[in-house]
Amino acid sequence: MAVNLRKSIPYLLTLLAASFFCIGLYLWNNKYTYNDLQPRSGQLFVTEADLSAPTFLIHDWEFYPDVLLTPDTYPGEYMVYNDIGERTRFDGLGTRTTPHGCGSYALHIYLPEGTKAYGLELPEIYSAYKLYINGRLAASVGNPQPDAYRPATRSKMVAFEAEGQTNILLAVSDYSHFYSGLVYPPAFGTFSKVESLHHIRLAFTLISCTVGLLFSVFYVYFGVRMKKREPLLFAAVCFLMFVTPLFPVIHCLWELPIFPWYALELFCIYLMMFLVIILHNRICDAGYYCRRISTALSAVFCLLAGCYGFFSEYLTVPVMQLFSRCLFVYKLAFAAYLLMTAGTSLKRLNNASKPLFFATIAYAAIFIWDRILPTYEPILFGWFMDWGSLIIICAIGYTLWHDLVNAYINKLAFEEENHQFKKQLAMQEIYHRELNSQLEERRKMTHDFRQQLYTISGFVEQLQHTPATDSSIKELQSYLDTLTTHTTTHSNMIAGAFSENTAVDVLLQYYYFCAKEHDIHMDIRFCMPRQQVMPDVELCSVLGNLLENAVDACNRMPAAKESGAEKSITISSHETDGQWFIMVENTYDGIVIQKHNRFLSRKETDTKRFGIGLESVKDITQKYGGSMDIYPKETIFRVGITLPLK
Repeated sequence: MAVNLRKSIPYLLTLLAASFFCIGLYLWNNKYTYNDLQPRSGQLFVTEADLSAPTFLIHDWEFYPDVLLTPDTYPGEYMVYNDIGERTRFDGLGTRTTPHGCGSYALHIYLPEGTKAYGLELPEIYSAYKLYINGRLAASVGNPQPDAYRPATRSKMVAFEAEGQTNILLAVSDYSHFYSGLVYPPAFGTFSKVESLHHIRLAFTLISCTVGLLFSVFYVYFGVRMKKREPLLFAAVCFLMFVTPLFPVIHCLWELPIFPWYALELFCIYLMMFLVIILHNRICDAGYYCRRISTALSAVFCLLAGCYGFFSEYLTVPVMQLFSRCLFVYKLAFAAYLLMTAGTSLKRLNNASKPLFFATIAYAAIFIWDRILPTYEPILFGWFMDWGSLIIICAIGYTLWHDLVNAYINKLAFEEENHQFKKQLAMQEIYHRELNSQLEERRKMTHDFRQQLYTISGFVEQLQHTPATDSSIKELQSYLDTLTTHTTTHSNMIAGAFSENTAVDVLLQYYYFCAKEHDIHMDIRFCMPRQQVMPDVELCSVLGNLLENAVDACNRMPAAKESGAEKSITISSHETDGQWFIMVENTYDGIVIQKHNRFLSRKETDTKRFGIGLESVKDITQKYGGSMDIYPKETIFRVGITLPLK
């Protein structure tokens, strides 16, 4: 019981953190809780102290349904008080059954004495309006007149000078959007305060767009390079993270028609959820039927959301209410499915799903608080569900990044192993070729030796039948000396030519012949220690990497005829005071590229990577308590290895 409670503590902490986060947003990033200064009965009284911060005009607007008022026709016959955000369609007033129509909003603000510059930030108003301030037309978007109706939206900053009583009149029409009228509270205050708020919000939006675009490009690059589908899908999600916040920015800059912009915005939101479902299923390795059903339902809802936006002008109130309920059920099912599949995957000891499980706990908590605290509209950044989606996306991104790093490391390790395998194969080929050459040489020597035996036999017979003289004995001795020299010259031993260790000897011979083929003088003075310091495989890896780098460095030098400098490699070793020292020296062109005290590879395919060979040598020597020292001189590059003898 105590063990289960201890295991559940991180999940409870995640739930609490998400809850406190939502409460914090509600209290400090909410237009409805920003300040207490609000209109009452269509009137707002403002003092100098109230002008220290903007005011969001929410409560008790005068609303005149079914009429487009002007300063000449104001006030109308029928009026009710309306709270902005409480109703998002004209039908909410109980005056009609259709969501479309027209209406006029009015508010009277009593300002301090003295003319000042004030600002009124108008969010997107659906879907065409005219704004009058003190009887004068201050802003117009689209055309709200029914006989010349032209829907359009734009977030506007309206500046005006005023003092004392200031009358605001807003005439709105909507026949094309699923919202209608003044949906989001306007911000009012001194022009500098309102403008600052507007610019800060715009800056946050642009930052989030930029981050989404950068991550999209980043994951496209790795997806193409690693030839994996998941990074490309996540790049699409990041691109949607770039596009979705970009819509409000576009609405700040230009006056845009309703169609197709809002339909595209709605479609992008649910397309992102569709891609998240696909990625989540892949990471959590969801079952076949779970993947199929969840993907199909998410795709269907994505298409329905697009159709809802494209055909909003033809929708009736019952259809809109039905879609709203379906939207709630879909988000609830989305959170439950993510939580269930991540938890199931975690029980199967799939550690990749652990970040997703924590993220889905946070998402579920945020979804619950979104239902508990409906009167929330962000001042600067993010609705509740936007933050929940961001947490899920970050968890997916972290998981994919972790997988990409591991895959990249494994790819490098595979490339290194493949390189070592090819090198060993080349060593075997050279060893086999030289062995065949020596065997062929021995066959020739065996064949020739018979002829030499015939000649020696002739000398012996001649000495048997004739008295031996000094000249005949000298002639025989000279012949035997010549024969010995010839035999020694053509007996090039393969095994044991450079060291007492067969594996090391094969490696040294391979690089000896490689150096010979490239006109590199190679001096080998290598002896094995009395005690084994490491397995032959790792010792050959150390020597092979050092000699390969030495041969490559010599090959980058100009030819000896051009520069007059001889290409040479020297490898030596000796044992003293319980230490075994290995030294590899080679000539080079004097160019060394270092970054953070590490040597960068100069190979054409690895110009931006650290030298894997030297890093491998360093790791192996440190594994056995040794050290590697590098001494790059003007023309000589020297690497020293020190290993303790146990």
